[in-house]
Amino acid sequence: MSTGSHQSRSSRIFALDYLRGFFISVIIVDHLWRWPNLFQFATGRGELWVSAAEGFIIISGLLVGYVHGYKKRTQPLAPLSWKLIKRGIMLYVWMWITTLALVAITWNLAPKGGMAYIPVPVGDWKALFDLMLAFNYAHSLTYFLYLYAIYLVVSPGVILLLRRGFWWIVLAASGAAYWYGLTHEIEWLQWQVLFFGATTFGYHFDALLARFRALAPALRTTIRVGFIASMLGAFIYSMSIAFAHDPGTYTDPLFTRRPLSPLTIPMAFCWFLGLLSLFSYLMPLLKRYASWLLIFGERSLTAYILHTVPLVCIQLLFAPTTGQFWINTVLAALSVASTWALMKIPYINHLVPR
Repeated sequence: MSTGSHQSRSSRIFALDYLRGFFISVIIVDHLWRWPNLFQFATGRGELWVSAAEGFIIISGLLVGYVHGYKKRTQPLAPLSWKLIKRGIMLYVWMWITTLALVAITWNLAPKGGMAYIPVPVGDWKALFDLMLAFNYAHSLTYFLYLYAIYLVVSPGVILLLRRGFWWIVLAASGAAYWYGLTHEIEWLQWQVLFFGATTFGYHFDALLARFRALAPALRTTIRVGFIASMLGAFIYSMSIAFAHDPGTYTDPLFTRRPLSPLTIPMAFCWFLGLLSLFSYLMPLLKRYASWLLIFGERSLTAYILHTVPLVCIQLLFAPTTGQFWINTVLAALSVASTWALMKIPYINHLVPR
């Protein structure tokens, strides 16, 4: 591999890491749910046509396809499969740990700021266990662990099909599973279309990138700027609609997450490609002024799990601050900074998965 090719590819992976770090930061602010604040103009309060949740699912699927699929395509599948399955089981265990801890705090400590809705009566642990064992509940603050655990366990079969060139079977099966999940209200089946669609893209990432680079420079620029402009235009327009309503009161009729509507899927990939192109252009500025995003991006699951700690502390200590713009801004910044600080604790990765 030539030096130039290596540098270009590294830049692209760095862009993914910075973008994933950005998604984590947005998720933290959205999960805190203290509006209005300064950061809502970057996060959209999680109420736009697409949110950071879709982006995080897409980027995770892409990296599974690229790192574990394409990069390890010559390795025996059995040990790779076991590694993915073990990681899926580990994340499932952490989903249980975090969910039970968050539910216990909600039921026993009565946070001043409130916590996410729990669909069982207070103290009914049996009903909670039944829901979790049936894969029907995970706490919203760590819900991604539930989705990611399932998808990692399924990933070896997807990688096998991709190795044999059956990418079209992966996409067709994913589309059929999505439709079944949509008609039967099974959320993890709906969201897998983002994950495994991105996995397929990730497996062919180098080939698609080579084709893209073979295009005329003017055409490449037009495509990238087109994705950026489309993303920014849709972002601003959907924000103008959502922000005309109080937080949590508006649901777009076409772009929804519960259920994951058909139009949300292509829009999510469009926004992802727009953001990836934008972050690639902004890489020099990101390296200079936003290097802290990299720790979130490189250790995203650690950040995702640890962000529950400052969020719970803030909700325990601070009553609702609706309408207090600068107080909410400080609390949001504190939640992100505290998560970053927790990740600096020595040996934290020995305790929390990365």
